[in-house]
Amino acid sequence: MAANHLRDRGRDGAAQRSGAAPGGDPTGPPRRSSSPGRLIVVGSGLAGLYAALAAAGRGLPVTLLTKDRLRDSNTWYAQGGIAAVAPAPLAAPGDSIASHVEDTLRAGALAGDEQAVRALCAEAWEHCTRLFALGVEFDRDAADPARYALGLEGAHRHPRILHHRGDATGRGIASALIAVVRRLASEGRIDLREHAFVTDLLVEQAGARPSRRAAGNDAGASPAPVPGAVVGVRFTEDIATTETADPAGEPTGASPGGPQGLRGAVLLATGGIGRLYPHTTNPDGATGDGAALALRAARELGVPFDLADAEFVQFHPTLWRPEAGAPLMITEAVRGEGAHLRNGHGERFMPGRHPDAELAPRDVVARAIHAERARTGVVHLDARHLADRDLAARFPTIAVALAAHGLDLGRDLVPVAEAQHYWMGGVPTDLAGRTALPGLWAAGETACTGVHGANRLASNSLLEALVFAWRAVADIAASGPAASAAPAADAARPDGGRPTGGAAAAARLLGGVATDWEQLHALTGTHLAVERDEAGLARAESGLAAMEAELLAGRDDSWDRDRHELLNAVQVAHRIAVAARRRTESLGAHHRRDARADAAARPSTPFFAPATPAGATREDRLAHA
Repeated sequence: MAANHLRDRGRDGAAQRSGAAPGGDPTGPPRRSSSPGRLIVVGSGLAGLYAALAAAGRGLPVTLLTKDRLRDSNTWYAQGGIAAVAPAPLAAPGDSIASHVEDTLRAGALAGDEQAVRALCAEAWEHCTRLFALGVEFDRDAADPARYALGLEGAHRHPRILHHRGDATGRGIASALIAVVRRLASEGRIDLREHAFVTDLLVEQAGARPSRRAAGNDAGASPAPVPGAVVGVRFTEDIATTETADPAGEPTGASPGGPQGLRGAVLLATGGIGRLYPHTTNPDGATGDGAALALRAARELGVPFDLADAEFVQFHPTLWRPEAGAPLMITEAVRGEGAHLRNGHGERFMPGRHPDAELAPRDVVARAIHAERARTGVVHLDARHLADRDLAARFPTIAVALAAHGLDLGRDLVPVAEAQHYWMGGVPTDLAGRTALPGLWAAGETACTGVHGANRLASNSLLEALVFAWRAVADIAASGPAASAAPAADAARPDGGRPTGGAAAAARLLGGVATDWEQLHALTGTHLAVERDEAGLARAESGLAAMEAELLAGRDDSWDRDRHELLNAVQVAHRIAVAARRRTESLGAHHRRDARADAAARPSTPFFAPATPAGATREDRLAHA
C-alpha cells in the first residue's frame, strides 16, 4: 500500500499543490476549506509557525502545540539569514536559481535530492515575499535602499543571503510570525497551546472503520478498509501560573497538567537534536522529539521505517565558549565579511585545506578547526584587519555578547571551537511533506526532504522550513484528513495501552536523569562527533541500545518531561550511531578516520528502504517503505 500511495501522490501532485497554488492570506479572512479534519502542528520554530499560518489562511481548523513558549526554538536564535535568489534587478550580478541549486548540491557532497533542491531554490523568493507581507523586515543596501543587502556565506558563489538587523534574522522572522499567530489565536482561527509537550502519536491499527456514508446512517454502506495510520497526539499541558507576560507577550510560569489527547492530521515541526551533544549551538529544547515520535509510532503500527540520512550531523565551526555564561555561535557571515581563522601558532590554515579557505563548506571548516585545536591547542577567529568596518553595526548581537566579556570583534582574537549545529537527517518525506505513515507529515529540521544531502549549505535551513511547511499544508488541505478534533480516549496512557515495566524496571536505571544525560553526552561527544571510526561507533551503538532498552522498559505514567526528552534523545542518537556505522565511507559531514581510500560513496538513502538503482529519486526510495 505504501508504495502505491507515495508513487500515485508523488512529485507531480506535490508540485501542483506547492507554493505556486493559491494558499490564502493568513492575515485576511479565511478561505473556506473542503477539508473536515483538524491539523495538529507540533512545534513553534519557523516551520511550525508558518504551517499554522498557512493552515489558518486556508480556513483549516488548526491546533499549534509547543512544549515551551512560542519563541523557544532554534529559529529564534538563528543568526544566519535566508538564501534566496531575487528576481532581476534585485539579484546579485551573475546569480541565478540554477547557481543556487548547484551550490546547494555541491555543499551536500552531491548526495542531495535534485528535485527537492530545485523546488527549494525556485520557490525561495515567493516565500520571502510572503514574509514581507507578514511584517518581516530585511536589511537594505546602505548605498541603495531600494535594494536588499545581500550577504555572502560559505560555499555560496554569489551574495544572496537576506538578514534582519545583521545577525538577528531568526528573532526578527519569529517575532513577526508570532505576533500574527497570537492575533489569529485571539480571533479563534488558531487553537494555540503553549507548554504542551507531545509524548506520543496516537495511532490506529490497520483494519476497517465505518465509511462516511455509514456514519451518516446509510444502511447500504459497508465498512471501509484502511491502513494503519497516525490519528492524533498524546500530550501533557502545563497550566500558566501567572498572568505576568514577558516583553514578547508570553506567559512566564507554568505548572504541570495531566495527559490529554487530540485527534487530527499531524505535522511534526519539532526542530533539531542539539541536546544530544555536550556542545551545541541549539537551545535546550532541541531533543529530537519529532523523529523519536515517528519511530515509536511506526513500531506500534508495525511499519518498516527508519530515519533518513541520520549519520549526517553538521557541526558549526565557530562556537565561542566563555569561561562563564552561555556559549555564543559566531555566524558564518563574519567569515563572509573577510575574517580569518588562525591556529595556536598564529597561522592561517584554511587556505591550505580548501580553495575557498574560510568560506569552505562547514564540514571542511569544522574538521580543520578540530584538527588544529588538537595540534596547536586553540583556534581563533581573527577580524582585526577589518577594524575599519563597523562590525558592531553589522553583527550587533555578537558585539554585545563579546563586549560583556571585554572582547571586541575588531580588536581581539576570539577563541572558537566546533559544536553540533544542524541535522541533515530526520523523518523522511516526499516533496509534499508526507511520511511513510498515513496521517503524518513533517517539515523543518525534524524532516529529511533530501535538500541538504550530506552537508547543509549555509542559510538554507530557514528556507527549507518555509518551502516544505507550505507544501505540507497545501497537501493536507487537498487530502481532506477525516480525523475529528475530539479528545482521544486513551490519552492518559503514555504507552498506548501496552504494559510497562513500572517502578521495578525504572529502578534498574543507574542514577538520575542528569547522570543519564551525562552518559549520553559521553557517547555522542566522543564517538558521534566530527570524526568517527568503527571501534567508537560500535561502542556508541551498543551503549545507546542498552540505554534505550532500559528507558523503554521503565516507561510509565509517572515520567516527567525530562525523562521523556531523554528517551527521545537516546532513541535518535541510537539511530545516528547505526546509520554512521553502516556508512563505512566518508561523505560530507560524516567523516570516518578509518574509511578505505577505495570506498565508493553510497547514495544517501533512508535505511528502511532496500537498495535502489543508481539515480533513484527520494520518491522512489520512499516507495519501498
